[in-house]
Amino acid sequence: MQFSSVQDVNAPLDFVFQQLSDFDSYESYAMRIGADVKRTDQLTQKGAGLRWSIDGDFRGKKRKFDIQLTEYRPDNLLKFIVIASGIEATASMEAMALTRKQSRIKVTTVLTPKSISARLILQSAKLAKSSMNRKYNHRFWTYANYIENNYNKAAR
Repeated sequence: MQFSSVQDVNAPLDFVFQQLSDFDSYESYAMRIGADVKRTDQLTQKGAGLRWSIDGDFRGKKRKFDIQLTEYRPDNLLKFIVIASGIEATASMEAMALTRKQSRIKVTTVLTPKSISARLILQSAKLAKSSMNRKYNHRFWTYANYIENNYNKAAR
């Protein structure tokens, strides 16, 4: 099952990518909503190989997520692999400049079942794919607006 969204942001590419690759803000957000976040790598700089282990409630159940940054191209691309409850997800965030002050962000997530129960969950989720797609697009639109608002605040 695949989800993707494209949003244009009124901010330069370097600012947009800086926001997309602000892993500390993602960690603090997860902790604010009650998740236990642990970095499991020894890297000191941003790059492929960063890893996190996240434990927390998700949709009413305790779940464990293992996330790894598999590809990191500064000012352009982030690719992750997420393993959780028999489902493997690959996610990519790609940023490109449209003009000096406008950028486009494309986010794609592909879910792959790794167990029979996960296959059943994704099969039933396909029935609600249109509403899930709408929610995915709305959440990403909200995040793109957040990036744009951060740029506007910084530019003042």
